[in-house]
Amino acid sequence: MKDNDNLLTRFYIGIGALAMGLLAALVIFTVIARYCFSLSWKSVSEFNVTLFAFTTFWGMGVNVLKDEHVSITILSDKFTPAMKRWSSIFNGFIVLIVDCVFVYYSWLYASRMGKQISQGMEVPMLYMYGIMPVCGVICALCIIVKMIQNYKAPLSEFAAQEHEQEGEIL
Repeated sequence: MKDNDNLLTRFYIGIGALAMGLLAALVIFTVIARYCFSLSWKSVSEFNVTLFAFTTFWGMGVNVLKDEHVSITILSDKFTPAMKRWSSIFNGFIVLIVDCVFVYYSWLYASRMGKQISQGMEVPMLYMYGIMPVCGVICALCIIVKMIQNYKAPLSEFAAQEHEQEGEIL
């Protein structure tokens, strides 16, 4: 199970890295085309913005899976490993609620504003605005996976590290 989790996590991160690489290449291409050859395409610029939104919201799931989200652990560092586990699951539940609110309101926004046709790509804006709720749902799945991993993890993973025991600040 752990190998499958790692494989899925690497695949998920790989999709984000591929999208980020494509975004970087397209931005370099458009800058060179604009400033060296005076060429500009609205559709490429719109696609860059859409891809930027995708990488931003895709990154929410990466942060959850890699434990890279911001958390203040001054209180939970003093907990026993069992309490740390339940604190982590509780924090995941709070993040899941916030993510669900995000999905709800981003879906409302996408469904109301998505009927317009974009000027560059000439597609309904729903395809661009729809990135928010879709990536929010995927992030919710990442949160649930992380909560399950925390539940199944051995207590030794929640034991205090040496720098926590000595009170060092990293």
